[in-house]
Amino acid sequence: MANILGLAWARYSQQLSKKPLPTKAVTAGCLSGASDILAQTLTSKGPINWRRTLAIAAFGFVWAGPSAHYWQAWLQKTFPKKDDKTLIKKVAVDQLTYGPICNLALMCYLALIVDGRSFDFTKQRLKNDFWAVQVNGWRFWPLVALFNYRYVPLKLRVLVINLAAFCWSTFLITRSNRKTVTVLRK
Repeated sequence: MANILGLAWARYSQQLSKKPLPTKAVTAGCLSGASDILAQTLTSKGPINWRRTLAIAAFGFVWAGPSAHYWQAWLQKTFPKKDDKTLIKKVAVDQLTYGPICNLALMCYLALIVDGRSFDFTKQRLKNDFWAVQVNGWRFWPLVALFNYRYVPLKLRVLVINLAAFCWSTFLITRSNRKTVTVLRK
């Protein structure tokens, strides 16, 4: 088993070096899809909605992986030092810009594309839920960012983000499902 994991890690590292953007996109897509499967398992008693899982995986592949790749490269170029002051600046910029944009993008995608809701419904959901989601995000993501920027090499930062996003996306998806059920019951 250890040999299989070692081989998988070696291949993954090799692909990160050869083709970083596609590797990060595929990783984000796979982990996004897996987070949806987990969320569906936690919130539904029925079979897995594979169309939904594919849509969530597509979000990871098209947005989450590539945007994190370019964002991390930009942050590293903009804040190359490793001192504490630079670390705090990097986390602050990350959390006050990229974090809210990602939450907004995912919430819109979930409502409009995945759930097939109207633009008006989506606007109302954002009005009702965005700040609560963002505040919860600020309880989670700064710790991930601090760890990532302090200890993880640039090449692997998107992987750490993807693993943390697996947890965060599962939270958002289960929250989205609960809100939908609440709205439908009223």
